[in-house]
Amino acid sequence: MDKILAMSETHPRDRLAYWYDVACKVFVKHECRVENTPVFDASIHRGTLGDLSVIEVESRGLNYAAVSARNIANDEDGVFLLGLQLEGSATLMQDGREAELQPGDFALLDAQRPYTSHYSPHWRRLFIKIPHRALKARLAPTSQLTARAVRHGSGVGGILSDYVRLLPPRIGSLQAIERERIGEQLLDLIALSLAAQQGTDERPSLSSARAVALLQLRTVIETRLHDPSLDPETAAAAAGISVRYANSLLANEGMSLQRLIVSRRLERCRMALADASQAHRSVGEIAYAWGFSDQSHFTRRFKAAYGCSPSDFRKQNNA
Repeated sequence: MDKILAMSETHPRDRLAYWYDVACKVFVKHECRVENTPVFDASIHRGTLGDLSVIEVESRGLNYAAVSARNIANDEDGVFLLGLQLEGSATLMQDGREAELQPGDFALLDAQRPYTSHYSPHWRRLFIKIPHRALKARLAPTSQLTARAVRHGSGVGGILSDYVRLLPPRIGSLQAIERERIGEQLLDLIALSLAAQQGTDERPSLSSARAVALLQLRTVIETRLHDPSLDPETAAAAAGISVRYANSLLANEGMSLQRLIVSRRLERCRMALADASQAHRSVGEIAYAWGFSDQSHFTRRFKAAYGCSPSDFRKQNNA
């Protein structure tokens, strides 16, 4: 991963300002505080897996960080922060809930809503920065999933914790297409672990059975987007549910099964068109690879979703 911040050459009196400037760009705009330490020290390393950012942070002295209402940007590109505790401890508060994390535990925060984090004097954490649209495409609603500790141990939460810790030393050696695919798989695993955690809540917003059914449906769609025969009927059947039930699961998002399939295909095409390593592939080849059977239809859909043609989008992103 790339080194984004290191304090070794920064004067102690300038370190908090330096941290604040960099961290607000890497994460989101926030407030922070350093207490009870003679010299504040911190480092940030970052890598990418498709739409995800993997960020490792270590600090001695930073014991408080928060996003308040005045920090929140009014835009549609919000992010979630999945934080895995590697060393030290953390206490996270959001939506009236509190999560206390020890090494191996993780929890989700929504950076578009106020939250508070308190840290031990020395800590190290691994963050996965997730676009709202990416997680909500797999698991919804998400409002009941924040600030809930997922303990390291047995079950899918333990698998996710172990898997995430393997990433930092390996990201740099991956090809772009490998990073993209691993990012998609990581999102699936995150969604599965959060759905499992939701099923343990006393008052979940979505029943455990419905949460699992929704995740199964989204998994079917993600794994078969390349198949032009994938439609609402085949997707629902592969997930073991009816189209009507599938649409009821998606209703909280204002989404239908048909629209979900199309939007996910468009998103995968958008990612491919923005990837310089795929510049040798024609627009039509990319569209067909992700399940579209008619290029004119694909072009119309893409322009309606993103405001420009696929060719123009590629030019803008590979200039």
